Amino acid sequence: MTKGKVLILEDDVVLADQVALILNRYNYEVLITANSDLFFEELRVFNPDVILLDVYLVGSKLNGIQVLKHLKDKMDLNYKVIVISGEVSSNQVQEIREMGAYHFIEKGSSFSTNQLLLHIDNAITLKRQEEEHIGLQIEYINMKKQFTRSFPFIGESPAIKAVREKIHKLAEVDEDLFLIGETGTGKEVAANYYYISSQRFGKPFHTLNCSALTETLIESELFGHVKGSFTSADRNKTGFFEECSNGLLFLDEVTNLSLVAQSKILRAIENKEIQVVGGSMKKVNTRLIFASNAHMDLLSDSSKFRRDLFYRIEGNIIELPPLRDRGEDILLLMSFFLTNFSHQYNINDQLDLTTLKSSLLSYSWPGNIRELRNFCKFMMINEQNITNATIQKHLEHKLSGKIRDLDTDNAKYLEIPSLKDSVAQYERDYLLHHLERNAWQVSKTARSIGIERTTLYKKIKQLSITSPAEN
Repeated sequence: MTKGKVLILEDDVVLADQVALILNRYNYEVLITANSDLFFEELRVFNPDVILLDVYLVGSKLNGIQVLKHLKDKMDLNYKVIVISGEVSSNQVQEIREMGAYHFIEKGSSFSTNQLLLHIDNAITLKRQEEEHIGLQIEYINMKKQFTRSFPFIGESPAIKAVREKIHKLAEVDEDLFLIGETGTGKEVAANYYYISSQRFGKPFHTLNCSALTETLIESELFGHVKGSFTSADRNKTGFFEECSNGLLFLDEVTNLSLVAQSKILRAIENKEIQVVGGSMKKVNTRLIFASNAHMDLLSDSSKFRRDLFYRIEGNIIELPPLRDRGEDILLLMSFFLTNFSHQYNINDQLDLTTLKSSLLSYSWPGNIRELRNFCKFMMINEQNITNATIQKHLEHKLSGKIRDLDTDNAKYLEIPSLKDSVAQYERDYLLHHLERNAWQVSKTARSIGIERTTLYKKIKQLSITSPAEN
């Protein structure tokens, strides 16, 4: 197996043969050229790792410095050039170095083949390290492109642009992130956008749904455990915090964590260390993305969420807007989903979604982006052709379903014999609906239904309305 390939450009044939003989003996593949024309003919075909170049080339169109300049300006491969020459001025040596030659060796009594072999070996090692680094950079770029295609953060509305900008800033400075928003607003997509924007991209990235685990399992999953630390611990387990050290851990529905688990998370954030269940403390460097569909009132409730943890991440909370507040983004999202599903179900679509804008915006999409995605998928499965008329038909079915639900709901008010009680019940249900729609934000709800905030507070008290955080 050869150690590398060396191309020699030298007009002294005797010297070139002697150097080639030595290099062959040390398992280098060698090719000798005597002038610049022959050198460039062989260069691309031979594709050397190292070029040994003389400066003064008798009978050659270009001298060595001109060849070096051409290699620097015109050639796109990573050649390492070692210049071997005798009578050169200090200015020429400086010029040779400025043009990127790896090394300059002077001919004469001080010339050493051992030194030449060392420089060639080092040059090849450097070349391969650089190529490996370039290869990793290309792989990294391709991986990021693939990840972006898999989790696109679609939307051009002012609200979603502001969200993207905030997430990008937090990712750049390597800060924790807390995403809040209604169910289906795209918290997972936002978390993936943070990952793509972060210097931690390419490092471990795990998601843990905190609502799906019991109290014991949450701590075991987060911090790991040692064998025998509890009844079913029949082996050591590495927790997600340790697995994601130097990477990202996405904790979805984080408000389901116990206050004890939250205190351990705070310690991990503050001190960069975790307490393994039944084991010792371990140092970690894990960046956290939290997510919850809870509103700010719940997050600031110390009985549900630790106040010190809330204060630690309060400045990094980003609220994802509901789909009904994103305007024409619904057209971009629908176009993406239909295109995406058309590959899966092999259905061609001929659409002009802009003509459906008013119809699409007339529905509130309480399930947000998730509901829109499933709406598109349902149509693609059940229709042979997706046209504007098809979408309008399915949208009217969805709207009429809501109207039928309202008709059914209205019947209960008619059954109440007292007008005062019936109106009060309707008003209570009306306010509950809009409070839930606005994530129990009183000021936002008051603005949306056109009354003063203080008036809404009075009605909430009069009608005995309580938020989920108070239950």
